[in-house]
Amino acid sequence: MLKGLLRVVDDAGMERIHQAALEVLATTGLILRGRFLLEALADAGCRVDFERQRAWFRPELVERQIAAQRDRYRMVRSSLWYPFCRSLPDLDAAWPDEFVVDYGFTTPSIYDYPEGVYRPPTVQDQIDMIKLGDALAPVKAVNAPFIIADYDAAIESIESARLLLLHTDKPGWVGVSDPRQVKYLADLAGLALDVTGAPDRESALRNQPPLFAHAYCTTSPLKLDTHPCNVLEAALPYRFPVNFAPMPILGGTTPVTPAGSAVIATAEILGCTTACSLIAPDAFYFATAISGEMDMKTTQICYATPAAILTDALLHQLFRFKYGMVLNVEPAYLEAKCPGIQAAFMKTYRQLALAATVSAPLGIGLLDNGSAFSPVQAMLDLDMNRALYGFGRGIEVNDETICLDLINRLAFCEGDAYISSDHTLAHFREVLWDTRYFDRTYRRETIYRPEDADRRLLEKADGDWRRLVREHVSPERDAAFLAELERITAAARRELANPI
Repeated sequence: MLKGLLRVVDDAGMERIHQAALEVLATTGLILRGRFLLEALADAGCRVDFERQRAWFRPELVERQIAAQRDRYRMVRSSLWYPFCRSLPDLDAAWPDEFVVDYGFTTPSIYDYPEGVYRPPTVQDQIDMIKLGDALAPVKAVNAPFIIADYDAAIESIESARLLLLHTDKPGWVGVSDPRQVKYLADLAGLALDVTGAPDRESALRNQPPLFAHAYCTTSPLKLDTHPCNVLEAALPYRFPVNFAPMPILGGTTPVTPAGSAVIATAEILGCTTACSLIAPDAFYFATAISGEMDMKTTQICYATPAAILTDALLHQLFRFKYGMVLNVEPAYLEAKCPGIQAAFMKTYRQLALAATVSAPLGIGLLDNGSAFSPVQAMLDLDMNRALYGFGRGIEVNDETICLDLINRLAFCEGDAYISSDHTLAHFREVLWDTRYFDRTYRRETIYRPEDADRRLLEKADGDWRRLVREHVSPERDAAFLAELERITAAARRELANPI
């Protein structure tokens, strides 16, 4: 793999941001809308206003709790479930250990090509996109592609988890919209481990539990709101890993400068980790950042921008080098609304910039700032990501790749050529990028219209995903598995059908 990492901040800069975050935690504090967190901080000697749900942090307590997390958890992922790199490198950007792409973002909309419309996903859409993910070999975990509009929010996550367990051998995660869902998702996670064949169930549940999305989004500036607090309280007894995930918006919810936004996001992660680790010191803690900036003309949130990317890179490098903790990034968020030139540029720019400074999770199919999934875009992204991963693999130098004997034997290629050599036959598939969609033929026509070229590309991608879904055969499940799946689902339906 490629070596090295472009540093966006030096040690002195990291120390200034660290001290600023401690100052914010001591002077302003956090709003934590979970009494269990406030009580833990009060017991540890912090000043707490229970009525206003606000806590102020002693710097020495934060330092102690964060120091205890150093190098405990090293898996690297995007905002999603599957750890594409099993251990964060010491000095290099993290690339996938093999060609792996992120799939399924629990979006509320599907982009329907060729109609060009956004619409609420149906149960059949969910099944089809699960099948597509199962059919794509680089997808190692199929997360729930959609939030299904046909189901009530209280039960939707359980129903989506059920569909994952029925239609793929690579179940990832679903969202959690109600803390009462946690115990059922924990039971379903056990079934998912039966599907994936995890050799050490306890380790799998503590390090990378399937089905349960263990991300707790902070609300900038400086809050952990009611919903993530309630889900966190329900999940802590299971000792799933804990991922605090700020989404600072430069010029909107945080200062317009990357350094100022990083101070707020750092304070949120450090404060939440401090409070939670007082209760569950044996749980694993890490973080995710998805920074954006506010467009001052439209107020749209934009992610494929220099300042937003630099903020994510700054946060990652601070947590990696200062705290010894993993902080993941999510390249898939961008503001393009449909497949095309804008989506291709923004995805490639954002992914390459983060791959040079942080890591290279390779997401596919996401549009409109994470609100919609497009199977056509997913197929195009898969093709582009093959090229990105091919670059990230770097160069291997050995006797076989130098091929000195071949060079001397062919000499000036007057009797033979490299294209007909056994060496080329043995290596061209792994070395060369065989694009599925981009036109690399010779120019033979007199007129080339961009709209015609784009249409051909989109139609081919559309036909390919539909063929994969049509030909997919869902895995077989034995009677005992199906009975247990239905038992858990039925129990969830009975409880969750009743309002709290």
